[in-house]
Amino acid sequence: MSASSITRRSMMIRSAGAALALAGCRRSSRGSGKLRIGLLYFAPEAGAELCMKGVFDGLAQSGFTRDNNLEVISSHAQGEISNIPLLVQNFTTQGVDLIITLTTPCLTAACTAARNTHIAFTYCYDPVAAGAGKSFSDHLPNVTGVGSFPPVEATVDLIRKLVPGVKSVGTVYSSSEANSVKVISVARDAFKKRGIALQEVTAVNTSEVFQAAQVACHRNVQAMWVTGDNTALQSFDAIVKTTTDAKLPLFINDPEFTDRGALACVGLGWYPAGKAGGIVAARLLRGEDPSTIPFQEVAEKKLVLNNQAAARLGISFPPDVIVESKA
Repeated sequence: MSASSITRRSMMIRSAGAALALAGCRRSSRGSGKLRIGLLYFAPEAGAELCMKGVFDGLAQSGFTRDNNLEVISSHAQGEISNIPLLVQNFTTQGVDLIITLTTPCLTAACTAARNTHIAFTYCYDPVAAGAGKSFSDHLPNVTGVGSFPPVEATVDLIRKLVPGVKSVGTVYSSSEANSVKVISVARDAFKKRGIALQEVTAVNTSEVFQAAQVACHRNVQAMWVTGDNTALQSFDAIVKTTTDAKLPLFINDPEFTDRGALACVGLGWYPAGKAGGIVAARLLRGEDPSTIPFQEVAEKKLVLNNQAAARLGISFPPDVIVESKA
């Protein structure tokens, strides 16, 4: 036998051994009676935590709990999109039965790098924009879950109501996030229909958000608005400082961030979306085919007001807005 043949045979034996070792790990996991899921999210923050609570409550309602029949491997990207693909790869290497993604960047990466693993998503504005399919019924065969698009029209109307005569609104977002690009495209038309210019400034990563917010605030705007852009929200305090210094009202779409300095939020309750996502995940763990499960839309509108911010800006909330916030 030639030296090259021996080398090739040795490599094949080592590869086969590695495959058997990995298969053995997977059999060990199944032998414990537990299914293994990988939970992937962008970074720790209040909205994600609330959504995760919903996910685990939805799983529990369907008979799946960490203490009983689930092994959960949880990872986050530390607020940087570039970290996500490796985390997805780690899940596939560990042979998880299911990947659950929170946030659009995580779903986008999973759709690309985990084509042979079932994926359930939630905490996502638009799964189609994320690359999960052509429509809610025509989607990738290994993916299904829950989308939640923000109430953009209602946000614009609230800005008009609380900032009379508004002509220009600034916004900061990451052009690398498909969810933000889609929301901004919808918002651009909504503002234009009401005679308001939307001044857009993009930030590639969290370190650029503060400067981007400063640029937006100096474009002769009367208010700032930030949608659920993951990059922007990771530097939310920087946006609050900039708008506070400029004496501009800040509007957002994430209720959990309102008391950190925004004037008002027209957003979504993330617990119901998370719970719906957990129920979908349980269906996949039971063996249902994700290709036969259409995406769902779960978007419960939630209005949150910040009285301290209103007092600082000299703004009074109209009675009908107050009533709606208490509904």
